[in-house]
Amino acid sequence: MHETTKLIKQKIDTQVSGSQVILQRIIHKQVLDDFKNAEQQINNYIKSFQDEFDRLLKERETREAEAEQICETLNVQKVKLNEYLNEVTAIRASLDNWKPLQRIR
Repeated sequence: MHETTKLIKQKIDTQVSGSQVILQRIIHKQVLDDFKNAEQQINNYIKSFQDEFDRLLKERETREAEAEQICETLNVQKVKLNEYLNEVTAIRASLDNWKPLQRIR
């Protein structure tokens, strides 16, 4: 009987030991999977941040280019407006000096 009890205890210890190894493997795999998942989430966040940063940078560059074009257009319009103002000033001076011709009857 003592021998049987010893064999049963030995068998149980072997099964427990095997179960512990399997449990350790499962836990190790789960931890690895969790870390991979966390790493993927971090990489996705970094990519999202980089994409948003790139979009904002491009938007800024576009606005700067548009601002430059607007300034150029405004300067061209300013030159034209000054030309028209000079013409109007000349016409006004001409009209101020104009005297109707008197008809002789």
